[in-house]
Amino acid sequence: MTHKEMFGSAKWVAPEVGCDQPTIRGAFSAPAIEAAEITLCGLGFFELYINGQRVEEDYFVPGWTDYEDHRFENGGQEITDRFAHRIYCVKYDITPFIKAGENIIGVMLGAGWYKEIGYGDVKLCYTMTLTGHDGNTQTIHSNTDLKWAQSPITQSRMLKGETHDYRLEAAGWNTPGFDDSAWQQVKEVRAPESDFLLWDCPPDRVIRKLAPKVVKRFLNYTIYDAGENITGWPVIELLGKKGSKAVAYYTEELGKTGLLNSATYTYKHSRKRMQMDTYISDGKKHRVHPHFVWHAFRYFSVTNNARPLSVAVVHSNVAVTSAFECGNKNLNWLYDAFIRTQLCNMHAGIPSDCPQREGRGYTGDGQLVCDAAMLLLDGQKFYKKWLGDIADCQDKKTGHVQYTAPYWPSGGGPGGWGCAIVEVPYTYYLHYGDKTVLKDFFPKMLRYFDYLEAHSEDGLITSDYPGAWCLGDWCTPDDIKIPAPLVNNYFYIKSLFRVLEIASIIGREDIFPEMEKRITERKAAIEKTYYNADTGDFADDIQGANSFAVDIGLGGEKTFNNITEKYRKLGMYDTGIFGTDILTRILFERTQGQLAFDLLAGEKKVSFHT
Repeated sequence: MTHKEMFGSAKWVAPEVGCDQPTIRGAFSAPAIEAAEITLCGLGFFELYINGQRVEEDYFVPGWTDYEDHRFENGGQEITDRFAHRIYCVKYDITPFIKAGENIIGVMLGAGWYKEIGYGDVKLCYTMTLTGHDGNTQTIHSNTDLKWAQSPITQSRMLKGETHDYRLEAAGWNTPGFDDSAWQQVKEVRAPESDFLLWDCPPDRVIRKLAPKVVKRFLNYTIYDAGENITGWPVIELLGKKGSKAVAYYTEELGKTGLLNSATYTYKHSRKRMQMDTYISDGKKHRVHPHFVWHAFRYFSVTNNARPLSVAVVHSNVAVTSAFECGNKNLNWLYDAFIRTQLCNMHAGIPSDCPQREGRGYTGDGQLVCDAAMLLLDGQKFYKKWLGDIADCQDKKTGHVQYTAPYWPSGGGPGGWGCAIVEVPYTYYLHYGDKTVLKDFFPKMLRYFDYLEAHSEDGLITSDYPGAWCLGDWCTPDDIKIPAPLVNNYFYIKSLFRVLEIASIIGREDIFPEMEKRITERKAAIEKTYYNADTGDFADDIQGANSFAVDIGLGGEKTFNNITEKYRKLGMYDTGIFGTDILTRILFERTQGQLAFDLLAGEKKVSFHT
């Protein structure tokens, strides 16, 4: 939809001066009503109140997207790719909240990814429709009559934390009768140039609550254990004197000394970075928690002028639709760990790589786990949203597919990352039977194939855009040694096979000759460059190279026998994130299920157990 189709004559408004976490309020009069609804967008994130009551307990809405045109740099080099854009708007039934007479709408805005990445300053737009018992309707739009003030949240940074100063809290700010004479008028701002859609993805919610346990008390602070790695926050009771600061730090693990260890939050060159929240007291008791950021942690510390009441587990409200239990404790743990890990990587409509350090929708990680996620969770609406992000972030000029969706400068490669534009819609169709997704993505797939052809030499993919990493596999136990062109050609060939299948489903058999020709040429290039006929190995089977070849129909019986012999002897994985999946699957598919089981359930140095 256009802005006008979504909001009519409503205006986008913002604080007159820079403020990333404002509260905005406005009064309106209503008759006795039959129904009321509001369509609202607050960028980056928002919380909506009517007459002092929270309208839905949603967090991190609207979802993260490629909001509007923005110039990015990666490694000091300008990104010239041009994307499509979308912004989601949320529609709520607010009938129970409206009363006859004066009403107050209150909105608290947070910076979110919109401000964090640099799209712009926070802003708000809404249209409200009231239907009386006589059937007449009244429409109320956001306008410059609204007023704003700084909320108690004075700082909010994604993946870092928030600062709350409760000396700034205006009790009753979102209720009738509040004196807002000291508040300032909002100003009208430019409407984002984007496509506007209604939000239809499971929002983040508090899914469950945990009781934290004391690990160790110190003079000024106490360390607590939530009992498991989660995303969310502790709900803290603020007890200190006016002006005193309560500080909470978060980590996934404890160090050898029993103190918080932030290593998994940081890169080697930035060990001092911590996720933390700061709460400044006004001398009164408050139950506090972050509003526009989440934390990923098991252990946390809180200064002794505050205490945790509970730990809220927060992620997208996606149902687990599976259960698994067997006689092997390692496989039981693996299933449980995947469910918890996947859910904790589902926020604001994005399947992320890790929720504590980068939090980005990497297309590599995303395409790798989407089959398991759709199988074990109700991912239909969630992944439909992410498909839109992948499509938006395909370069309009060249067909290049980004390493992250929504785009944020990151690293990756043309095969395992870019081929998500084939793998994710294909997998979505397999689980949900939606042919329209295949039809919509089919031309996008072909455009990406043309991009890969343009970045190849002698039948092998050798580059991505200038300055890009051009990775093959990733996160191998040792340094990455498997050749990237082999891995990237594997993904291209695999995607070509997928497209042949998709073409049969949607009636596009006309592309068969060209796609089959490319498959033949690409397989020949891998064989010519990496195959040793004497040993039957591809690239000396380094880090599972033979598995990549066998999975696309290369090699022979000797190649597969080499795989089984090697891993029976090794007894553990030596593969990266893609190779591990491929190796395990081809063993199951080729009557070597026991070997695959032994690797999955193994307890050697490189295993899921360790």
